[in-house]
This record gives sequence, C-alpha cells and structure tokens, in this order.
Amino acid sequence: MYKVYEHYGNSVWVKEDLKGQHRDYCLCHSCKKFNPEVRWKNCVIANEVFALDCRFKLVTPVWECPEFEEKT
Repeated sequence: MYKVYEHYGNSVWVKEDLKGQHRDYCLCHSCKKFNPEVRWKNCVIANEVFALDCRFKLVTPVWECPEFEEKT
C-alpha cells in the first residue's frame, strides 16, 4: 500500500512498509565522508543528492557509490 504524509512541510507519497527506512539502506549513513551537519565538510556526492532531493522533494537512498568508505 501507498500513503501520503507530511515530510518537511510537503505532502509526499511513500510505500507504507518503507516509510522512514531510508537510513537503513543508504550507504551515506555508514560512510566516513558523510557529515550532513557541516555541509562544506560533507561528501560532494551526498551534497548533490541532497540538493536534488530538496529541489524535487524526494528521499533517495544511495545503494552504490564509488567514493564509499565504511565507518569503523
């Protein structure tokens, strides 16, 4: 099933069983280079993906990345 909910002030659609799970699958959240609180220190790719997400009101987990470095 799909549903509409408010995400950062926008009405968006989501598959109910996947709502809120993007961090569990996104490589960024397990990468050393990910620093979303300090954008100028953050990964360039992550910043570009975030800009795209903001522009189109999306959530896009990253499944593959050539720059990934696992946090230890």
